[in-house]
Amino acid sequence: MCSKPTWICCLLLFPLVFSLIVIVVTLAYVGVKPIFYVQELYVPSLNTSNPHTHNATNPNTSIIIDLKFKREIAYVAIRYEDINVTLYYGPIRSSGSVGSAIVAGFYQGRKKTARRRAVLDARRLPWEEAFARVSGGSGVAVRVEVSTGYMLRRCDEDHCYYTANEVAVAADLVVDGSGVEVSKKATRLKKLVV
Repeated sequence: MCSKPTWICCLLLFPLVFSLIVIVVTLAYVGVKPIFYVQELYVPSLNTSNPHTHNATNPNTSIIIDLKFKREIAYVAIRYEDINVTLYYGPIRSSGSVGSAIVAGFYQGRKKTARRRAVLDARRLPWEEAFARVSGGSGVAVRVEVSTGYMLRRCDEDHCYYTANEVAVAADLVVDGSGVEVSKKATRLKKLVV
């Protein structure tokens, strides 16, 4: 491969190998930003197959949402502040929120995924209208917004430190007559544009 002695070839290859290591470590830090998903959304009062879940005068106003927190590369730990979950009836925010909940902050460690469940009390949702829509075979649009702060632990040659970040994400989901989100896959929450 080289006509010169082997040590000279190694000396020339060292900068290339070192550069590749620096690139890999840098990419590992880029992938620590969390990605948020709605794993499951269940609205018991919209389940048309169970006559006990919907009562016209006193509906079950709880909505259960299962959140998934994921990172592509679990290189450093993340500490989440309290997580605010807000639901809206329909895909736009103009009607005002129908319910909200706070999920206690937690430490994710080096695991790639973490799950948390929230139960919201959605008293301002127009239950009669929503139940009529799903009973007729249509779906009901629900907007989910999640906001939180998180801290990443970073270390350099001399010391370790934390970087604080804020995130607000949202997704529009559709719930049918089963009371469950129509999509069978987890729905990724995208950056919220205000």
